[in-house]
Amino acid sequence: MVRGDDMPSSERANLPRWKGQQGFFEIWFLCVLDPGGERAWWFRYTIFTPAPGAPGEPRALLWAAAFDCATATPALGLKAIHPLSRFSIEAPGRFGIRIGDAKLAPGRCHGRVASGGHSIEWDLRYTPETAEAVRRAPRGADLLPLTTHVAHAHDDIAFTGAVTVDGRRYDVQGAPGLQKHLWGHRRLEELTWLYVPRFQEDLEARLEVLSVRSRQHPLSPRLSPIYLRTARREHRFHEAPDMLLTRLQSPRPGELCFQARSATVAVKGRAWCDPKTLVGYVYRDPTGWDVHVAQSDVATCELERFTRPHPFAAWRPDGRLTSTVGALEFHAPEPLEGVRYIGWDETSVSDAPGEAPPAVAEGA
Repeated sequence: MVRGDDMPSSERANLPRWKGQQGFFEIWFLCVLDPGGERAWWFRYTIFTPAPGAPGEPRALLWAAAFDCATATPALGLKAIHPLSRFSIEAPGRFGIRIGDAKLAPGRCHGRVASGGHSIEWDLRYTPETAEAVRRAPRGADLLPLTTHVAHAHDDIAFTGAVTVDGRRYDVQGAPGLQKHLWGHRRLEELTWLYVPRFQEDLEARLEVLSVRSRQHPLSPRLSPIYLRTARREHRFHEAPDMLLTRLQSPRPGELCFQARSATVAVKGRAWCDPKTLVGYVYRDPTGWDVHVAQSDVATCELERFTRPHPFAAWRPDGRLTSTVGALEFHAPEPLEGVRYIGWDETSVSDAPGEAPPAVAEGA
C-alpha cells in the first residue's frame, strides 16, 4: 500500500470525494484528441445523488462521445445509466474506480456504452508528462467554499490503445489529451471551456481557456482564467490581477472569442467548430434543475500574441498560433440552437423526431 505522503499528487487529486452524502455529484473525464485533428473521443465516469426531497434516484453513469469529421455522423454521443451500487472503489487509499465493467485507474481506462443502435468501446493507456497534478485556478481558490471543485489530475497525456465506434476500430497512438476530476453539491449555471494541447507553429504551446459563472444573476461574478504556455514562457492569465483583464464572448453557437493581457504580454484568439460536430447532453443538478452541455472535440483555434517592453509602450505583434487539435464546450441552462441533447433520463439522441430512446442502456 502506498502511503498518502508517497502518492503522486495526480493520483491523490483523483481520489473519490463522495462519502455517501445526498445532494452530490462526482465526475472523472478524459479528452482524447487524435493527432490528425479530424477525430477525437471523450469519456466520463460519474456518480450522482439527488438532494433531500429532490426527485430521482442515486445513479452511476458512463458517458462517451466520438467525433469524426470524415464520416456521415461527425458527432455521436451515448450514455449508460447504472444503479449507484455498480460504482466501486478498487482499493482503499489508492485511486481506481469501476462503474459496471468499466474502469478508470492510473495510466489506463476501459469501458463500453451501447444505446440506440450505436456503441462506443475504449481500451486505452496513457502516459502523463508528469506525475504531478497541475493548477489552472487562482491561488487560494481551493480554500474557498465553492459549490463545484476541479482537480487537473493529468495534463499533457499521450494516449495509446484502441477505440471502437459502431464496430469500426480506431488505433490510437500518441493522442494528446487530459484527465480531470470534478465534484460538488451544486452545478455551475454557465461555463465555457477551450482546450488546445497542440499548435502547428510551436510544438510546446498549450492553451486552456475557461469562463465560469455560478448563477445567471446580475450580482454573480464571471471568472475567466486563461493559461497559455509556449516554448519561451508560461503566461498565467489565470492569476490575479491579470485574470481581471480577460474577456470572453460567444458571438454565435459553436464560436468563442477571447482576450487576455498582462503589463507586457497580450493575446487575442478565436475558437470555433462546425455546429454539426457538437454533441449535446443534459446534466442534472442535485436539486433538480438542468444544465445543457454542448461540446465538440474537433474544434479549431487561432491565436495572436502581442508584446511591449513596458506598460506605456505600444503593442507589437509577436506571432500567431494555429491549433492542430482542440476541444470546445458550452454549458448553460438554455440549449444551443440547432443542437440535439441527450436527456437526463435518456441514453442516446432519438434518430427520428418523436422516437423515445431507451431509458437504460445495455449493461445497466
